[in-house]
Amino acid sequence: MTQDINDNSINCELSMEQLDNVAGGGWFSSIVHSVEHGLKSFFTNPVVAGIGAGFVVLGAILTGAGSGNPPQRLN
Repeated sequence: MTQDINDNSINCELSMEQLDNVAGGGWFSSIVHSVEHGLKSFFTNPVVAGIGAGFVVLGAILTGAGSGNPPQRLN
């Protein structure tokens, strides 16, 4: 479905509110953007990355990953 275009609509400027509506903006997208930014900041933090790597190494040690010995069955 196409819309009729006239000379008045071609030179029309949109307000910030109209641009927000067109871009799917509003309060919900602001909240989503804030959560995304917070998660990105959290997971790119070097301290958090170090703690995560520590958990991975600790899990590998506790489960015996990479030891070359297959798990034994308990009867």
